[in-house]
Amino acid sequence: MIFIKDCMDSQSRICSAALQKRSILIERFTNEPKLNDVISTLDKATFFFESAYDRLNLDGVVGFRLLQAQLEDAAKRWSLSGPEAGSQLKKVDDLVRRLDFTSVKAIKAMKVNDPMYFNAFQQVLHIDFWTLKPGWTQTDTRLVYPEVRVSECFEEDISDRCLTQLLGTWEDNGTPCLETETCRRLMTALNCPDYSLSHQLLYFIVAEYKRCSNIVGAQHMDSKASLIVQGYKKIFCSNMMQRNLEIENNDFPYSQRDLFLENEGCSDHMTGVAVGALGGYLRFYGPSQNIAESPEI
Repeated sequence: MIFIKDCMDSQSRICSAALQKRSILIERFTNEPKLNDVISTLDKATFFFESAYDRLNLDGVVGFRLLQAQLEDAAKRWSLSGPEAGSQLKKVDDLVRRLDFTSVKAIKAMKVNDPMYFNAFQQVLHIDFWTLKPGWTQTDTRLVYPEVRVSECFEEDISDRCLTQLLGTWEDNGTPCLETETCRRLMTALNCPDYSLSHQLLYFIVAEYKRCSNIVGAQHMDSKASLIVQGYKKIFCSNMMQRNLEIENNDFPYSQRDLFLENEGCSDHMTGVAVGALGGYLRFYGPSQNIAESPEI
């Protein structure tokens, strides 16, 4: 198992948690010392958040909000009964408290540092925006593209525009769940590489959380639209995980660590949410020691 070390690149993104997620899932955490390793890593990540909260961008802050949501859910459903279970739960509760306190400060700083971007995306900074769902996103190697485009399918400002149209923040008192022909075409395009791919996934996740029933022409989010969203999410996640396997096989080149992070959060996507994914495993492991109930990969 890869030993977690503190790691931060020049853009203040955490990379240590992402590097361990795969080994954590494979080894399944069947004993308390390994669970202590997870909690210790999350403590280090939280300490980083506390130290750099006023320098993180929105992506990173959302990642820690998701971590908070995962840990709150883990604490509510905690059922471990080993000799260290009580102290472990206390540590998780303490992490939740620290994350909430620091998130409030980070959001205030972001509002001052980048008010326009904050106003456009402040909805996703609220912990209540993210409703946790059971299970992990399953990938399928049959959905991996045989080849991908050489260049990105669109620039980040385009995906930001499409996201604000879903959120209803594209203008003052804007209508939410607005889907333009351009966004539909770009966000459903196949064979897109790297950041375009992960932003396509984010588009569908936000549409799902906003319950946009009109997504790609569907009538009801509870039926046809839900199936469409899940189908695209599975395609995108399958290709994101394939890309991460390539990065891992290349020994995690420095220039690709940010992309690796962005892809690792495919089950609840945002840049910086890889640390939240680690919390997600704790959420599943904490309530049960039954290995059969652990998330699959």
